[in-house]
Amino acid sequence: MTQPGDPSVERAHERKDVLLSANLLVGGKKVDCEIVNVSFGGAQVRVSGALQAGEKVILEIDPFGSYNTEVRWCLPPQPDIGLKFNDDQTKVAELVMAIATYA
Repeated sequence: MTQPGDPSVERAHERKDVLLSANLLVGGKKVDCEIVNVSFGGAQVRVSGALQAGEKVILEIDPFGSYNTEVRWCLPPQPDIGLKFNDDQTKVAELVMAIATYA
């Protein structure tokens, strides 16, 4: 696993701390995960198993929908990864506002 830099320094958007169960679709395989925080740019997710920076994954958040993402960083030995949203900004903004309101 790789880490391009200190994720706390590279954040361009304010993050909302949450603890939400979700799933990642990785190469057609569904993996359970937990969202630790979320912003308009991405999310920090706790997941078991190794993922690589640059890997494309789909983040499924029930009942909010599915979001195309890319792994930006990994923090070994912890199971935390940073995801960058690659979806329409309006769709992502709606997700963040819904989570901020209801989660």
